[in-house]
Amino acid sequence: MPKDYVLFDLDGTLLDSLPLIENSFRYTFKQFGIPWQNGAVMKTVGLPLREACKQFAREKWREFFNCYIQYQLQIHDDFIRAFPGTTTALAQIKTMVKGMGVVTSKRRIMAVRGTEVTGLDQFFEHIVSLEDVDKPKPDPQPVQRCLEFFGARPRQAVFVGDSYYDIESGHNAGVITVGVTWGMAARDELEAAGSDFVVDSWSQLISVLNEVK
Repeated sequence: MPKDYVLFDLDGTLLDSLPLIENSFRYTFKQFGIPWQNGAVMKTVGLPLREACKQFAREKWREFFNCYIQYQLQIHDDFIRAFPGTTTALAQIKTMVKGMGVVTSKRRIMAVRGTEVTGLDQFFEHIVSLEDVDKPKPDPQPVQRCLEFFGARPRQAVFVGDSYYDIESGHNAGVITVGVTWGMAARDELEAAGSDFVVDSWSQLISVLNEVK
């Protein structure tokens, strides 16, 4: 039998939001005259936005942050998409488990908006967002907060994500971790992070969920 609960990261795992994030960063970098750093910039996906802004704009991080979120609000609905096969897979997984939740470092307003625009909100009983924790991923607290909502123990849950931050957070919380390769991190990065399983497709994820005890 699969675990009772499956928790998912949002950006890069459920939502193909990387084009939205990159577009928003490129625009903001241009406004502030900061050289675009390509992969170095996108490697911050998974961190709270404020922390990324502090890395790039330092003492002007608040202005950078505000510029980013204002522009992203304008383009959000045109860019945000669920990864292919996500809706079908979640519908199947929902029949296999007692509950599903989202654990993200995204602000609540944007996390909720992303799931609503893509129709994924129908599958989740709970979202843990940036505002719900004192310490974001890779700290275990976000995963723990979602487990608390379900009244679940770590051994009952699996956490699925696409980055080091997800894998580390899940391990720190004592849950099984599954890395997906269709987001930010490559297979070797997820394996190096210590992911218990690494999958390349939704069908592989469902097979893993059926196997873990």
